[in-house]
Amino acid sequence: MHSQTVTIHLRKIIYILIFLGIGINFCFSQTESERFDLTEFDSIKHERIYRIEISDYQITELLELKSGEFKGSLNHSVWTTNRKGIRKKNINQKIRIPNLTVKKLISELNESGIENLKDCNEIENCINGLDGTTTYFKILKNGEMNSASYWELESDYYYKQNKVELPSEVNKARKIVSIINKEFNLKKQFQEFLNRLPKGRYSYSTLIMKKG
Repeated sequence: MHSQTVTIHLRKIIYILIFLGIGINFCFSQTESERFDLTEFDSIKHERIYRIEISDYQITELLELKSGEFKGSLNHSVWTTNRKGIRKKNINQKIRIPNLTVKKLISELNESGIENLKDCNEIENCINGLDGTTTYFKILKNGEMNSASYWELESDYYYKQNKVELPSEVNKARKIVSIINKEFNLKKQFQEFLNRLPKGRYSYSTLIMKKG
């Protein structure tokens, strides 16, 4: 019930942003923080910031302030492309996550061990690849950033193909993502963003999509 309520709340915010005409912003040659309008860590104001990033198109940002407040947003981004597949303009969407949901998520993610999650490169038998989707976990705290990344996090295919046992840290990373999905489904939220784009050609991750 709680997950359904949050999903409805998020959907309402999306509608409001689109109807007001401010849900989509166009920008050029920007850094990731600028492109997604992410929060710059301030050791005076912020206790911690968690970011869970899906490739280059979706970022969940969760903030705990030293004042005891909590804030967060779900961010989407795609590029328009020409017929040759060259990226031209960036289209963004920012959805506010309810403060109580952010508080709940930060607590559960902290308990799940997000702050000491190891990077795939540090783990024996953890498989990396060049194409496909990479999931990033970034923790900003005490003026420092710790990060970990996993390629094709949800897939067992390459482990089975290589006859390698799935590392426990991969399951830990999957659990972290599942905690967020219990509050709002990340794939569904991104698909709804794509569905609302006007006709045209778009690119995200390693994919090119044509609408209309």
